[in-house]
Amino acid sequence: MPLTSYLDIIPLERAKMYLRIDDPTEAHPDDSEIESMIKGAFRFIERYINHIMYARDFTGHTGRIYNYPLNSITGVNEADLSHYYQRNMDKCGISGSYPDTVDYNAGYLELEDVPDDLIQAALQMLKVWYFESEKQVNSTLIPISVMQSLDQNRRFV
Repeated sequence: MPLTSYLDIIPLERAKMYLRIDDPTEAHPDDSEIESMIKGAFRFIERYINHIMYARDFTGHTGRIYNYPLNSITGVNEADLSHYYQRNMDKCGISGSYPDTVDYNAGYLELEDVPDDLIQAALQMLKVWYFESEKQVNSTLIPISVMQSLDQNRRFV
């Protein structure tokens, strides 16, 4: 089944089971907040490592597409797709005339494509945000183990 939102990757029921909420199938007063935390965790991951968690359309500057995985680019043949992952190269050394911006699709297409460590990172962030956010002693709401996992998947430093 193709991914269409962050909640396709971590459904509310899975998040509630991870958080050990008594009956994950029943409505809970925090359901909308938990969904918001799932979305927030994945948005943070996307911005930090340039992995797009579910496929969607973008417009980007030719030769400066950092999002991963890249599924298609309008008006570019399949052989040239790999050139678009290179950074800070004028038109990526591709011969011919290309527009300044291109429309493209990037993101994981299927749940099986999403790296497990990124899903676990999002779940760990969710747990900290859900249980630790009210504590005054917490100096960070992103666990070190999550940052280490994200750093290993980061596309550009």
